[in-house]
Amino acid sequence: MEDVSESTTMLPTSAYAPPPRRMRFEVVGDTGFVPAWEGLRGLAVVLAHYCHIVLGKESTGVLGVEIFFVLSGFLITGVLMSQIRKQEQAREQSVSTSAQNFLKRFTYLPRFYMDRFVRLTPALTTLILGTGLMQTRDMKFYKESLATFFYMRNSLPKNPSDPRGGRIDGPLGNCWSLAVEEQFYIFWSLVISFVIPLSFKRRTLVLVPLVLGSFLLRIYSAWHDGEQTILFGTWFDYRFAYSTNAWKMFLGCSARLLPMPTVFTNKWVGMGALLGLFIDIYAQGWWLEAKGLVVFPRDAWWFEMFSGILILLVVMGSIHGNPILETRFFRFMGRISYSWYLWQHPLLLILGGWRNGHWEITALAFMIAVFTTFIIEEPIRDKYHAWKSKKPHTQVEK
Repeated sequence: MEDVSESTTMLPTSAYAPPPRRMRFEVVGDTGFVPAWEGLRGLAVVLAHYCHIVLGKESTGVLGVEIFFVLSGFLITGVLMSQIRKQEQAREQSVSTSAQNFLKRFTYLPRFYMDRFVRLTPALTTLILGTGLMQTRDMKFYKESLATFFYMRNSLPKNPSDPRGGRIDGPLGNCWSLAVEEQFYIFWSLVISFVIPLSFKRRTLVLVPLVLGSFLLRIYSAWHDGEQTILFGTWFDYRFAYSTNAWKMFLGCSARLLPMPTVFTNKWVGMGALLGLFIDIYAQGWWLEAKGLVVFPRDAWWFEMFSGILILLVVMGSIHGNPILETRFFRFMGRISYSWYLWQHPLLLILGGWRNGHWEITALAFMIAVFTTFIIEEPIRDKYHAWKSKKPHTQVEK
């Protein structure tokens, strides 16, 4: 019998099928400033504002906030990794005791917190002062203002008699999401220095429980909303809690700390995911709830996870560009998104009413946001970065 193995060795090399290409996995490195991410913020703020104007579109607002959260987790993890890397390089050049080394593990924190303070506080302070001038300044407003300034707005109790469903009480109620982000920054900035030295396998063992634990808590809380539970009383709305929203930010963290398929950073993946996100926006905002197929937010947990994955693919796939999100429209909306998000909700409640179709008030908030961004926010931030670097400000991940 002919020896098949021997005869095949005599075939020319070109007759062999090429070995299958394995999917490559890499950790996303430093990306610098990505214009498409600014445009993604613009999409998020438009969705959130639409929810505030039109009755029955809560799902679009949830989706807009989810974009902010996933993107924040991805971006802030990259910022912290870069600062910790510089800190480690400095530590290698010094000799310290074990106690000093432990303290030096956190030397990046002052700069990180100062960066966040300069980024967020000027516009927030302007909002609180401006809101105080437009309404009666009673003890309730002072309490809400203090809670907002110190990023604890999401801890205030809901008001059952509130005409908007007892969910957000007070003109600064939209700042609950800002409070959630800041609470995440504080927690994650303290924990990440212990996660980075771990192997990828151990990082996974840390991040997966953080994502799933918060996600499962969100599901449980939705089905027991308004009930007295172990974690939340009847006075508290679970949707504004850090614990039930943290999974969205940890999803972004995971994509920065764990090896991801390199194909995810391809531009066509980002474009395809953005198309899927637009379909998702239509399905949630104009189809599923209107048809009575889904009750938001109770039944929307699987949509939130699906949307989070789509958003993450858009974020990663836009690193090398996204022609839609990089358009002037989306980028300008993203540039003023922080101030616009701050101003729209208070103006609606003080001047017009909640979800009553007051587009003109949203336009007024837009104009105030442009002023706040270009006259207050950016000049202060530019001077801070110029002072810090002793050279003209350059765009970095923010």
